[in-house]
Amino acid sequence: MATPIKLALIGCGGISKAHVRGYKDLFDRGCRDFEISACMDVNAEAAEARAEEIAAYQGSKPAVFTELDALIGQEVAQAADVCVPHCFHHLVGIPLLRGGLHVMIEKPIGITIKATRWIIAAAEEEGRILATGENVRRDLAARACAWAIKEQGLIGDVRLVVVQAINRRPFDYTSYAMKWRGLKLLTGGGMIMDSGAHFGDMVQVLFGPPDEVACDMETYDRQIIADAPLIGSAPADVEDTWHAVLRFADGPLVTWTYSRALHGAEARQATYYGSEGTLYDLGFPFHPFQGGGRAVLADGSEISNDEIQETYLATLTEAARARFFPYGATDGFAIEVWDFINAIAEGRKPEMEGADGLQAKALCESCYESAVLGRPVKFDAVLAGDINAYQAPIDAYWEIS
Repeated sequence: MATPIKLALIGCGGISKAHVRGYKDLFDRGCRDFEISACMDVNAEAAEARAEEIAAYQGSKPAVFTELDALIGQEVAQAADVCVPHCFHHLVGIPLLRGGLHVMIEKPIGITIKATRWIIAAAEEEGRILATGENVRRDLAARACAWAIKEQGLIGDVRLVVVQAINRRPFDYTSYAMKWRGLKLLTGGGMIMDSGAHFGDMVQVLFGPPDEVACDMETYDRQIIADAPLIGSAPADVEDTWHAVLRFADGPLVTWTYSRALHGAEARQATYYGSEGTLYDLGFPFHPFQGGGRAVLADGSEISNDEIQETYLATLTEAARARFFPYGATDGFAIEVWDFINAIAEGRKPEMEGADGLQAKALCESCYESAVLGRPVKFDAVLAGDINAYQAPIDAYWEIS
């Protein structure tokens, strides 16, 4: 690539640390396809801190901004990596797109289905690339296990998937970084929306979109969140416990259970049962196969995570390796930003564009809509926006129509 693409980091809080590590991983591997030209956050200290971290390895310090309009007006970047809280995704993403920048937005791409469609429409109208920042599907271990299930047929036809994460670990709402995570007007929902966005994407990578979703959820922890951003003191109202059943027309029955509010022994598993064997997820259950997988086949033989990855890598052409693991990177954050930058350079679609983020989001929203309505819902109806009882108050608060 002749001229590096200038990239602005928008939002310099918690998740931006992982993005900066991804930038550095690529830089250390010799990638000079992009340059971080700006860091923007309403908290000047946070923006300055990220700029200093980047300067330490990049050799040049990004310009620091505290106002989005100033960053857009000074034309310091061609593209933006958006890492702000969920409620600001459309409020930041759309002005950037209207200002002529290509945009990648951290999952979940918009706070609601309607907000996401607003962002997608702006990208289409401006002729700009819109990517979803989703790291899990791109990690080596996740790609390898997805290949083993879909392409190799390692465990045959997948018939049942059981995913559980149950413990007692209340959120610390005294931490400023966690305050916005307890209120659905700010985050769109709890862990179904947050960590669950990874699950919502990967389960569709593996099995396609679901036909029907049924979900029950509870909020047991309603502690008062003091001085929450924008809202002030208010009781936590995001779900901390749920049980969902996902039905796929031509795929497995998937059960998805979570709680951080129950006493007793922890339960944690993600097990994929097939007609020819079983694949055990070795990592966090809601980030499917990010930590790898171990297979036990019908004849009792076992296939390790290392074997799965080695076999997968051996099937890849040189071109495929360069596309899936640019510069030899295997970290999902590094890969997602390279894919975004390369899509801009080559004028192609990114691996996960805005519409793909919407698909993942719709699965999460289907859980919420089912729980509020007290009945199963059709995934396609939620995706289309025909069912939005849960999302309607969020849309009203943010004046999304």
